[in-house]
Amino acid sequence: MRSIEGENELLLTCAETPDGVAILRCETRDDAVRLPDEIGGAPVVSLGSYALSERAPDLAGRETFPVRVTCGGPEPAHDANAIRTVTLPRSLQSVGGHAFYNCRRLERLTLTGSVRDFGGDTLMNCHALHFVRLHADPAGPTCLRKILNEYAGELDVLLGPDGGAQARLLFPAYSEVLEPVTPAHIFQRRIHGAGYGYRECFESGVLQPHQYDRALQDLIARHDFIDAARIAARRLAAPFGLSDGAREAYLDCLCAHGGELARACAAAGESAALTFLLSLGVLTAADVSAACDTARAHEQTAALSVLLAAAGQQQPRGRAKSFDL
Repeated sequence: MRSIEGENELLLTCAETPDGVAILRCETRDDAVRLPDEIGGAPVVSLGSYALSERAPDLAGRETFPVRVTCGGPEPAHDANAIRTVTLPRSLQSVGGHAFYNCRRLERLTLTGSVRDFGGDTLMNCHALHFVRLHADPAGPTCLRKILNEYAGELDVLLGPDGGAQARLLFPAYSEVLEPVTPAHIFQRRIHGAGYGYRECFESGVLQPHQYDRALQDLIARHDFIDAARIAARRLAAPFGLSDGAREAYLDCLCAHGGELARACAAAGESAALTFLLSLGVLTAADVSAACDTARAHEQTAALSVLLAAAGQQQPRGRAKSFDL
């Protein structure tokens, strides 16, 4: 068995392809999984169906070879429920269907713009997933739309190359149900939640920031004020493609509902987010006072320090600093 050094204990079943190597199966019990970028000098270009899932793929008849990735620990037995974060290879081009099936505790997925094919039901039952880091040009085509098609839950996305223009986007959850129409036995599809509309802001796989920003009004019309405020803060912090009109709309949203967001950040101890909100000048003295009370109640001392330092010193609206949401 070929053995390579890595950051994890992984047992891989691989196959050669015309472009490089395919990982058909990855067995691990690590919580943070980083798949190798290359094997034997060849780039890893494909992740097979059911590769990290609870269920093993059927590889009968395939010409495969095993690879052990190790950092000095024992050989792993697979536990899909142990996986919390996955970083995919830099040159990966495709992710097979059901690749993360029943990885119920998977929270974060990191990949690059080289991925173009994202198979069906890839994220089935990955209900804990909430963050995707996509290293790709936000002005070009990516697999983000395909990922969103596979996941109806809320998803926080950071899109952009390191050191380049970045977009921070929150896609709310939505659900689809079939409701019977009486008296005939006919079913009508109904969509609940604003998340579906936010997923319609792509053309030929390219993010359309103006379409994304227009969806804010529907969110406010639904009285989803906290989600509207969270989206506004992200767009102002990483304003790729943000027009002056959209910027004003987001500032208006935070002036109206930023206090609720500040309390949520205070409860979670998100000091950097509070610093950013304060720098925008959208919080009133009453908002800051209420957030202080929340921070005290949740014993978030760092967040409380930020709020107390800013009390009575709010900056004029729109003077934003940068921060990592």
